[in-house]
Amino acid sequence: MIFLPFVGLSSSYFAFQNFSVYDSVKRISDLGFSTVELGAAHSFEKGISQTLRKIKKDFPKMNFTVHGMFPPLKEHHWFNLSLGISKKNKKIFSDMFKAAELVEAMCVTVHPGYLSKAIFRNKMGMDCEKEGSPISKEKALRGVCSAIDFAMQLSEKTGIGFGIENVPQIVFKPAIYSAKDFQLLFAKFSKAGLLFDMGHALAETRLGEILSFKKKIIEMHVHYSRPKQGAPRRDEHLPLPSEEAIAFMKTIPQIKKIPLIFEHGTSTSEQQILEEKKLLENFLKKI
Repeated sequence: MIFLPFVGLSSSYFAFQNFSVYDSVKRISDLGFSTVELGAAHSFEKGISQTLRKIKKDFPKMNFTVHGMFPPLKEHHWFNLSLGISKKNKKIFSDMFKAAELVEAMCVTVHPGYLSKAIFRNKMGMDCEKEGSPISKEKALRGVCSAIDFAMQLSEKTGIGFGIENVPQIVFKPAIYSAKDFQLLFAKFSKAGLLFDMGHALAETRLGEILSFKKKIIEMHVHYSRPKQGAPRRDEHLPLPSEEAIAFMKTIPQIKKIPLIFEHGTSTSEQQILEEKKLLENFLKKI
């Protein structure tokens, strides 16, 4: 099977369907993808290090990235960089980079921290219901910077890239959100990258704003969301409707050198994912 490098799927897609980490990677491989993002939706699994070693052995040509909070914790926890490099956050980062090393991942990426704590709807902590106690912007930024500083040390030690995702402000307000926030972030951490989520940007009609940092993009989350002016809108994580919807990718000079990861929920079928995979690969062949 011939495919362009670095087009992939998040393992969270199959985690939402209760597949294990190993079986999620196998399913993605069977669909013909060259890249897997190890995502945050998985349940806790014992012996994850051994599982990752087996994955790397069984799928030696597969490319990987690590995102969110992977590997998953046994206990209920929401990973928030705004709380700084606490003992818990330090362990989470260390485990993420350890997992990344085991599969020789291209990069590790996380959300940017938030201006509040969270109240959860379920025991796994995957579904945040509403904001908890607030965290001031000043305090949150101090926490985020200390957390990223630690992550950048791990990035330099392992040689694995590190990036922050652009996320929408629906219920939870991100600590790093505006163009100015990202400018300050990259000024302080020149080697940090951006995980560019096009669905998040489209949902808030911020595509051009986020693309002003296109040279910092080290990974993309690829999916569509219908733009809406005015009130904030949730990212719909829809399949790509056309090549026109991804025409902006031509402006990203490193587009063929970074992981392009489809990120969907169970409302998107495997057939739809394969159709957009073909669409994206055909588009990339033309540029």
